[in-house]
Amino acid sequence: MPPRTIIVLGMATSPNERPVGAGAGPAPPPSRHRRPWGWIAACVLLVLVAGGLAIWALGLQSDLDDQRDQTAQAQQQAEQAGKDVEALAGQVDQISQSVSDAGDQLSQAGTDAEKNAQQALDGLDTKLQSLKGQVQKAAEESGASEDSSAP
Repeated sequence: MPPRTIIVLGMATSPNERPVGAGAGPAPPPSRHRRPWGWIAACVLLVLVAGGLAIWALGLQSDLDDQRDQTAQAQQQAEQAGKDVEALAGQVDQISQSVSDAGDQLSQAGTDAEKNAQQALDGLDTKLQSLKGQVQKAAEESGASEDSSAP
């Protein structure tokens, strides 16, 4: 049996054959596939922009981390300064109490010295009055003995 060829109207069975019923003009040359340079350029530009944004974001993150570290360090310094102020306030209170105690002791010593001086003066006054009385008595006795020896 011989091979059969099937012809369909409007379609060719091989690439070299022209379709039956088609126009008498030559067939257009097969079109070459062109690259879409516009889309490629747009994609490359988008990749570059995305890379730039990623680098910028990493820089911002680094700056933020540095700022957080500085803030934490400043907080630690502030806490240490607060502790130092509390310790200094305690020392000032202790010194103030010592000065107050010394003032009280000085006041008490002054009061004691005043009492001792007053007691000494009172003792001297008593002795002086006693001596004065003895001198007057001796003067009276010597005046009386002069009167009795004078006749």
